[in-house]
Amino acid sequence: MISVQEAEAKILAEAVPLGTEDRGLREALGAVLAEPIAASGSLPPFDNSAMDGYAVRSEDLRRAQKEVPACLPLIGKVAAGSIWDEPVQSGQAVQVMTGAPMPPGADTVVTLEEAKRRDGFVMVDHPVSPGRHIRRKGEDVEVGAKILSPGKRIRPAEMALLASLSIQAIKVFRPPRVAVLATGSELVGVDQPLRAGAIRDSNSWVLESHLKLLGVPVLNLGIIPDEEKAVRQAFQEAAPCDVILSSGGVSVGEHDLVKRILIREFNFRTIFWRVRMKPGKPLLFGRLNEKLFFGLPGNPISCAVCFIQFIAPALKKMMGDPHPGPRMRRALLAEPIFIREPEKTHFVTAGVEWNSDPPRVVPTSHQGSGMLTAMTEADALMVVPEGIKELSAGASVEVIPDV
Repeated sequence: MISVQEAEAKILAEAVPLGTEDRGLREALGAVLAEPIAASGSLPPFDNSAMDGYAVRSEDLRRAQKEVPACLPLIGKVAAGSIWDEPVQSGQAVQVMTGAPMPPGADTVVTLEEAKRRDGFVMVDHPVSPGRHIRRKGEDVEVGAKILSPGKRIRPAEMALLASLSIQAIKVFRPPRVAVLATGSELVGVDQPLRAGAIRDSNSWVLESHLKLLGVPVLNLGIIPDEEKAVRQAFQEAAPCDVILSSGGVSVGEHDLVKRILIREFNFRTIFWRVRMKPGKPLLFGRLNEKLFFGLPGNPISCAVCFIQFIAPALKKMMGDPHPGPRMRRALLAEPIFIREPEKTHFVTAGVEWNSDPPRVVPTSHQGSGMLTAMTEADALMVVPEGIKELSAGASVEVIPDV
């Protein structure tokens, strides 16, 4: 068996980006940028008003006061999307809406609340500094500036920035195609009668759900019975994919066929089998020709933990993410815990009180690799490293949020 850290290093060493593809902006969400992007224009593209108010010359308000307010004739109005070409002369005002281009000659904006309007005149009873409430051309982005770098994941914020600069297509890293199969003659699908001695397949659902959240194309091959012919055919059908995720059948039981068939018939190269962790110990990882293969434990919590800790980072790296590892946070343990097998790294399902300062982590009431309710109660995995036999209340621990 190897440590969690060794397993992480071996997996990430094998996970490499798969090349690039062009995507239209509407299909880019969640992808990772493969090339730098420079601004083809400025943001804002012109000087514009940041408030509803009046565009004026600040010099005209220099002597304004309550007793003797400046009184400026209102010569027009300009809304967002319109243009005012006529220069504002000394002693004049133009009403402007938020986002409207600044009229030429005006160098400041007086808000509606600061001014009074009467009989076609605008009255202001105090001086206003130049440049007030004006968003200058290029103050957000200057033309030619590098706005996004390779490795940047496209989120809603990046979508908005790209759209604002009229960038309609970008080059991104190609996501890996992933095959999912659940092995075990005891498994039945959600739409099938539950015969005596059978259990519902849940691993396919958890794996496919995690993959969809990553934006990865999924080929779900369904439930594969513990029969050599069926297992062999499933691996043949998975051949077009870049990554294969198989749950169950990787332990040492009589009906655990996956590892034996892979080695005997598919030129499988084992990189490691079994990790010093709980849950998730019987994880198998290797190469099936050029494809990455993960043989996941059949217990549902083990399957989920292995995906979160190992597979998601591998897929993110293949998608060009420069920081693919699990996102870790620090929290304080709310109650003491005792570790039965301190020679392993433990992943403990837990709830976290994020609104506490610092956050507090509480293990779920149920722990165990077969306890699905433990994951539904949890919003994090608490990581207890090898060698720790107990942790007292108040101990600082690492947690993986958003499980």
